[in-house]
Amino acid sequence: MFDYLMSGGICVKPNFFSGNDFTQMKQDLEELKYNQTYQPDTYYGNRLQAFPCYESNYDQFKDTIINRLEGVLKSDISSLNVIARKTLMSEVKQSKSYGKYGFVHRDIDDNNEPLIAGMMYFDQSFDGGTGFFENHWDKTPDIYVSAYPNRLILYHGHRWHAPAFDYTFEERKTLSFFATIGKKDG
Repeated sequence: MFDYLMSGGICVKPNFFSGNDFTQMKQDLEELKYNQTYQPDTYYGNRLQAFPCYESNYDQFKDTIINRLEGVLKSDISSLNVIARKTLMSEVKQSKSYGKYGFVHRDIDDNNEPLIAGMMYFDQSFDGGTGFFENHWDKTPDIYVSAYPNRLILYHGHRWHAPAFDYTFEERKTLSFFATIGKKDG
């Protein structure tokens, strides 16, 4: 699976977590303290000039997440960062990212180590999800995966992608995964 993702493939894994773990995560996301921010991580005059969102590190279930990801990837994970993100559609409508797709971007690892990125949605939406692009200037994705509860999407961190918005929801909560592949320290 790792080689497949590194060559540009996308893995869609339904029912990634047990029902109880997924339900607990959904409750955890409601109780987190989120920091106001925006994407991409570069300077903008204000957050509505970019993709406005709220973020919080999510360390609960980290060992479970690592074990599950290693099972899918058949590779060791040396580090994992999990970010809970909340998006208010009213803010997206005011922003420069307003439209079907947000900013097309990549999740590049500064160390140039193999980075596998992933998304977990908590709602079901045909219009919300993730679009994958061949080039950053493309206006429409060549692959699109809609949001579905407990469905994990994995891809190479250098793959061009963008969030897709469903404006029938007032807010969207997601988990983003950033896994560095390699031997664990110690």
